[in-house]
Amino acid sequence: MDAVSLSEHVAVNKRSRGLTRSSLPIAFAFASILAMSIDIPVASVFKNGLPRSLHSFGELLEIHETFGHGYGAALILIAVAALDPLRWKCLPWLISGSLGSGMMANLLKLTIHRFRPRDFDLANATVWDTFRSKGTDFKGMQSMPSAHTATAVGLAIMLSTIYPRGRWYFAVLAILVGLQRVVTSAHFPSDVCAGAAVGCLFGLVSCVSMRSQLGSKQADRRPNSQAP
Repeated sequence: MDAVSLSEHVAVNKRSRGLTRSSLPIAFAFASILAMSIDIPVASVFKNGLPRSLHSFGELLEIHETFGHGYGAALILIAVAALDPLRWKCLPWLISGSLGSGMMANLLKLTIHRFRPRDFDLANATVWDTFRSKGTDFKGMQSMPSAHTATAVGLAIMLSTIYPRGRWYFAVLAILVGLQRVVTSAHFPSDVCAGAAVGCLFGLVSCVSMRSQLGSKQADRRPNSQAP
């Protein structure tokens, strides 16, 4: 393969990866709709918590919940700024892609009133019953979408962008956060998928904006650096 063919091959691969990543929000939104068919059965399994034999696994999930918490994400961003000063310029987009995702998910909860599994009687109920709010305290109606999952997915996307060698590790952390939300009866599976859709959307938009802004600044500096 000559140099031209190799460069074209690399360009095609980059475009295909870009198209795949851009389709993730739609894929997760569609998955959220499909997941409603299993919301009640799955939530019923974890209503009383994990069995004792899986206690250690439950503790593992609880630890990873921090990756999707606002405070946990903030501490990670502070660590990035402290340990990698060259990434200071990326910090605004890191914040918007991670914490911004969680904030948007929390705003959506104000319009989508849904019971959390732990606050709902799952016996003889349908998935549509979980959206009823008559005579209910709003504190128990903040299930969709999962803000923890949105934060975790947005953070994973942003960290994968600036540290691509860790992209699989960050993805696993986000998956564990989503699993933890279901296992602890904090959310239905469809809530987690909806949160992932929000996180993907905000994360990808922040990535595109970051690359555009930082790329244009570098382009502006090149003529000056080449000037006599």
